[in-house]
Amino acid sequence: MQISQLSAQTGVSTHRLRRYESLGLISSDRQSNGYRKFSAVTAKSVIFIDMSRKIGFSLDEIAELLPRYRAGTLTAKEMVVAMQQKVKAIDELIASHKAQRQMLVDHIAWFKSRRRNSK
Repeated sequence: MQISQLSAQTGVSTHRLRRYESLGLISSDRQSNGYRKFSAVTAKSVIFIDMSRKIGFSLDEIAELLPRYRAGTLTAKEMVVAMQQKVKAIDELIASHKAQRQMLVDHIAWFKSRRRNSK
């Protein structure tokens, strides 16, 4: 299938598909007219890549998982562990942002109190 067909089938833009190809995440054969020709199996990989990106995996992390996904050796348990690690990282980020937010609120209060006291 051509890149436009792969895009339509997966909902992933042709620009992003070209990027995935340039990074070696997917591959195509070139036809005599220069068009890319993707296999039907590639659509399954693209859907895995897209889903993984949407839930926070980096392209480097996906590149590590993809060969095992394609080979059918990536287990649900391994994916759950990887996703749990993502949840933990997000929780840590949220805690960090909450602490930073509180510092900002405290600083705002301090500046407001100084302004009131200087009047």
